[in-house]
Amino acid sequence: MKSVKKKNCVITGGTSGLGLNLVKRFINNNFFVHIIAKDSTKINLLKDYFHKKDLKSFNFYQADLSEVDELRKSISQLRYLDTIDVLINNAGALFLKKELNSKGFEKTFVVNYLSHYFLTLSLISLIGKTKNSRVLNISSWAHELAKLDLNDINFSNKYNGVVAYNNAKLMNILFSYKISRAYENDINTYVIHPGWINSNFANYNQTAPRFIVKIARFLFAKKPSNVANEIYNLCTNDKYLKFSGKYLVNNEDKKSSDLSYNKDLQDRLWKISAEMTGLKTDSL
Repeated sequence: MKSVKKKNCVITGGTSGLGLNLVKRFINNNFFVHIIAKDSTKINLLKDYFHKKDLKSFNFYQADLSEVDELRKSISQLRYLDTIDVLINNAGALFLKKELNSKGFEKTFVVNYLSHYFLTLSLISLIGKTKNSRVLNISSWAHELAKLDLNDINFSNKYNGVVAYNNAKLMNILFSYKISRAYENDINTYVIHPGWINSNFANYNQTAPRFIVKIARFLFAKKPSNVANEIYNLCTNDKYLKFSGKYLVNNEDKKSSDLSYNKDLQDRLWKISAEMTGLKTDSL
């Protein structure tokens, strides 16, 4: 019997929380999963786990998403694929104290948004080869609290980590809407608010009231496995094709902030991002 060719799914931040649950969901459903992650210890633990489960349809690409040059190496490897059926821009981070990468760019902005802009557009030709391919960006309701100033993305005057995070989540929506406008007939794109998830997100911020947050998560937050199931369905079920270019909550079409629909803002962010990453997108 002729074997069925596996589809390719690329996921950022796939070694813990929602990302890990997404990796497990896709790898157990005839996908070859390509995982971009930073932590070598977590990567090795996950490799051991997969080997014990006799799961072989995966590959890791170690990269710090706050450094575009590191991501560039992963992209050069991914370009050897024939097609990409699903791209999930999942990785996220919140830096309460301002940190800059080697290029002088603020890290909350780079990890949550700019790295995913660069990854998506660098692989766009492979994504476009597959009928009904999907690009999924993770945003948040927090985008409604954004105070976005494209003239000062780096917070040169006064830094606020929460505002930087909110801004990045708005950028994810602006970017998604722009992709939909630019590639309307070729690529299906979605941006979602996954809800409050019981994960380790932001636990590395020692200034946060971590104990209280952990209790609240346990009591009220959504299970990562349940959210992963929602996203898997969104990326594989054709009934969701009609929602391409939309902002979704629980796989239902919802209205994002008024600012997110501003086409001039979408275009300006696209152009600034291209300049920061060195991508040529003049035709779009």
